[in-house]
Amino acid sequence: MKFKANEKDFVEVELGENDLGLANLIAKRLLESKGVSFAAAKMDHPLSGKPVLQIKAKDPEKELSKAVESVRKELEVFGAALAKARERA
Repeated sequence: MKFKANEKDFVEVELGENDLGLANLIAKRLLESKGVSFAAAKMDHPLSGKPVLQIKAKDPEKELSKAVESVRKELEVFGAALAKARERA
């Protein structure tokens, strides 16, 4: 992750080589928080292929941390369910 903008109530974070789908999932999770007034995911440039998250909140870094942790836990549950399903197949 690379912070492209880091202000008191706004951050713009480049997610490196990750997929835009992951960025959209994090943005959706951010929007579920009452402390976030704006969250969006976009591609910085069509040729660079690096998704960017824009977050406006009272404490955007804290909100980003909470959203990433929530998504991580959800993906762990999904991974465990997928492994269990494979064992049964």
